[in-house]
Amino acid sequence: MTGSLRAPQAAVFVAVLTCVAFLNSFGGFFVYDDVHEIQRNPAMERLVPPWDAMFVGNRLPARPLPYLTFAIDHALWGTRPFGYHITNLLVHVIAALALFDLVRLTLLSPRLRGRWGDRAVPLAMVIAMIWAVHPLQTQAVTYIYQRIESMTGMFCLVSLTAFARAASLGWPRRLLVGSVTAAAAAMASKENAVVLPLLILAYDWFFVTAGPGPENHSTWSRGLWSRRGYYLLLAATWGILGLVLLSQQRRYQEFQELKHSPVSYLLTQSEVILHYLRLAILPIGQRFDYGSWPVAGSLRDVWPSFSAVAALVVATVVGTALRRPWAWLGVMFFLVLAPTSSIMPVEAVANEHRMYLALAPVVAGLVLAVTAAFDRFDHRLSEPAEASGPATPMQQASPGQRAPPDHRAAAIAAGMVILLLVVATQIRNQAYATPTGIWLDLLRQDKENFRAYWMMASALDNEGDPEFATAMAEEAIRRHPKCTVLSELAKYHMSVGNPELAEYYTRFGYDLIRKLRPSHEKVVQGSTIDLATVLRKRGEFAEMKALCEQVLTLKDQGHDLHPPVEIAAILLLADYEKIQSNLARADDLTMKALALARGSVPLVDSNALNAACLRADVLLQRGHGDEARIILAEFVRALRAVPRRSPEQEHFLNLFLKMLRESGSL
Repeated sequence: MTGSLRAPQAAVFVAVLTCVAFLNSFGGFFVYDDVHEIQRNPAMERLVPPWDAMFVGNRLPARPLPYLTFAIDHALWGTRPFGYHITNLLVHVIAALALFDLVRLTLLSPRLRGRWGDRAVPLAMVIAMIWAVHPLQTQAVTYIYQRIESMTGMFCLVSLTAFARAASLGWPRRLLVGSVTAAAAAMASKENAVVLPLLILAYDWFFVTAGPGPENHSTWSRGLWSRRGYYLLLAATWGILGLVLLSQQRRYQEFQELKHSPVSYLLTQSEVILHYLRLAILPIGQRFDYGSWPVAGSLRDVWPSFSAVAALVVATVVGTALRRPWAWLGVMFFLVLAPTSSIMPVEAVANEHRMYLALAPVVAGLVLAVTAAFDRFDHRLSEPAEASGPATPMQQASPGQRAPPDHRAAAIAAGMVILLLVVATQIRNQAYATPTGIWLDLLRQDKENFRAYWMMASALDNEGDPEFATAMAEEAIRRHPKCTVLSELAKYHMSVGNPELAEYYTRFGYDLIRKLRPSHEKVVQGSTIDLATVLRKRGEFAEMKALCEQVLTLKDQGHDLHPPVEIAAILLLADYEKIQSNLARADDLTMKALALARGSVPLVDSNALNAACLRADVLLQRGHGDEARIILAEFVRALRAVPRRSPEQEHFLNLFLKMLRESGSL
């Protein structure tokens, strides 16, 4: 590596190589969350008003800026994945360029200029290249939905880079404003951006104020005070994240029920972090999903890995207190992973896309360490010889002095590593090239992973093979009885007008789950109501009625009923009585269902909305218009108070308003 390479040239090399590594990702299909959050999400089908797409997730919490880009892609490309992959790659290229500039500016900072300044550009180029083409990045780049992760990482890197550039140029306001703007965009992209202000504060501590140690703390404090306006605005971006969390809180699985205790999750993360580091160094054995990762029961289960990670954390803390530049790499690594690899029990114990930004300090540390080792080796070779005999080329540079280090060996080594990583990334991208490819790859490594069977069933159903799809679904349910694969397939086919196949899937699921689990368990209750709902839509009322009564009988036997299941069962029976013109009985049942909904679910929940709709309809048919209008008005107010209504909520709002108009209230 030589110092003759200019920054614009290096940036072009980084961008081109990144595109080469991910060029074959364009053939990838929609997989997993892509399907229901992009391909089948009604909110993606319209760009006006834009906040519908930004704040309405189909099943998962919506992240505003990534979801807006999904909607823009949908407007441009429809449901053809090719265009979405272009956007994903563009985001990744921008992130790689931002990382290049951040590393370059950092190596040119007062703290590091004397050691690395003459090679800042080539070193930054190599670090950015390795980071960008590493196969560990495929889940965040090739998997379309994880644009959420790469966009967050991109905005974090842009914000950090703008701050570093501002520090090098005397704090121009435009760069500080750009840093805050990028931070706000990161907060609107994903929750793990919460650590960004702390990252910038740490960067300020390590690299902005000159001086090798903590004795310059007062100087740094004065500089920090002079930048108080910037940091106040930076902290204010947390408010954006707070608003997003508030608007989406019902969709976060972590807020609904904890899958693991905080202590067990923390202990487990020690093994996960070491696994991430192993993949960063040796990216072999990657998995799309780690659903079968065992959760630690006690410290005894994971003490070797916990001790190793604890030692790294302690070293980072000590290095930070002493203001050693190398400690910045540890701070960045652990801070970036903190939202998902600490005490907050996230449903998925491990995911490779979480290393998108955390990979940067690992790569930087390895590249700088290897470069330093090459330097030491070169210096040993260049020691002047006292023995007689002809001088070597290194010794001929100047009598009694070392020759300049020869960086060709380091450059060749870096080139070989980058080439191998490009090939590995392109091989990994091929797993996304067919609808079942990524799941077959996962099953080869983990035959017990229920999600792989689940997604195989969905993919095979899309390919028109329901028999094989049910075989895969059966494997998923046997491994995880709470798996809703057949229910979801049935709902999809009912929505597209294929009730026969919907009944086939629900009946198969109902028969299977009854063999596996006791009849009173929630999963069996749900499967029973799923079948009853499909039968109602097919007009098979006798069996539907029997299934609903079967569920409600469980309560008489002393078993707890899941409130949504109980509400649905009562409403199905009420609807049946209404069809039979037994309005008095329907009145009693809808009153009971609505009371239960009021006490167990929010008013804007689909169960409550269904109960209110049927209750009002029965009341109107019985001539109790005043009572019906009171209920309708109450639910209209509740729906209008929702800042970002889902398509289903919008449907009910329009329906309630129509019923009010027809009843003479409007």
